[in-house]
Amino acid sequence: MITAKQRGSTNALVPVARELIQRGHDVKIYATGNETESAGFSNLAYEQIDPPEEEIIRLVQEYQIVITGLHGYKTSDGQFIRAANQSGIPTIAVQDQNANYSERLGKDQVNLPQILAVMDNACVETAKKELGDELGEEIAKRCRVVGWTAFDGYAQIRERFTAEDRARLLFSLGLNPDHEVYFHATQNIHPLSKNMKRFDRPFEQNVKDFLYELGVTQFTFEAASDLGLKLTVKPHPGEEFRRNYTEELAKRHDFTFILPRACSTQQLMLAAYSVTAGRSTCLTEAALLDRNAGGIIPEMGIEWITPFPPMALRAIPYTQTWEGIKNVLAQVTAKDEEQVKKLAEGRKNFSVDGKATKRLADLIEELSR
Repeated sequence: MITAKQRGSTNALVPVARELIQRGHDVKIYATGNETESAGFSNLAYEQIDPPEEEIIRLVQEYQIVITGLHGYKTSDGQFIRAANQSGIPTIAVQDQNANYSERLGKDQVNLPQILAVMDNACVETAKKELGDELGEEIAKRCRVVGWTAFDGYAQIRERFTAEDRARLLFSLGLNPDHEVYFHATQNIHPLSKNMKRFDRPFEQNVKDFLYELGVTQFTFEAASDLGLKLTVKPHPGEEFRRNYTEELAKRHDFTFILPRACSTQQLMLAAYSVTAGRSTCLTEAALLDRNAGGIIPEMGIEWITPFPPMALRAIPYTQTWEGIKNVLAQVTAKDEEQVKKLAEGRKNFSVDGKATKRLADLIEELSR
């Protein structure tokens, strides 16, 4: 059984599900996120569910092994892990980002997955540091480095996206294919939104994060306007709330606002000349899709760079200051031949070998014997 809630997890598990199916395994997929998140399972057969925890306990008993995303300890992903552990069923949790191990795994050893599949050795060290001595050492024993499963096929995705695909997508969004698209992704998730209720964090912290992200959006929009850039803005699906703050700011600057369900974010990135974002996995995808990408993380320390390999490996430009936002925007939207070449060379610092899916599928087969 494979299950995941949020988009990062579905992206990491889709290639693995396909690989297992191709190998002849019976795979049941449960999507527990909203419509947009569940769509990450693409054209695979999946069942969208929102079961209570007692129902999850019954569900897992039908399967030989449970493979989950790692959205959060208190979300359905964590509930599936706990239910499988209680039933003595092997569990593999697949990490999609080198961060937030406490929120994703909890603080009790009995609730840890049997195996935690991670992207590289840096993840093991980060997990140990975040979880503390005893729990950190235990999770390190359970870690298996498999690589970036979500990114194995990015070269093919990029090659298959044609000029005709780009024109068709932009026309559908009311954009002119003859003009460059400067895409900015936001995540202004209100502390009272449905999305935030799934996290076990102090309300004050959620408020602080929301105000910070809103500030990043506002400063980025102002910097873009100063540079004469017209951004195309797409919000995180979790921003859904009774008031749309991102849309209000976009309209104020006469930018194009795209609803989350209007198109695939990945396809929008492929159609764009540049991609900018804050603390978002969009930066990772954009770098692998060979877009000019830039990170905007003012006042964030090294702990917020580590989870994002394009920044950690200096594959893309980024700023940790408010004053540097305009410079990042100028770099990634530049048409100067030398600057374009420099950005392309930088992206070579972050690459994948395309074998992560096979490694994880091998691990699953080994555990299920």
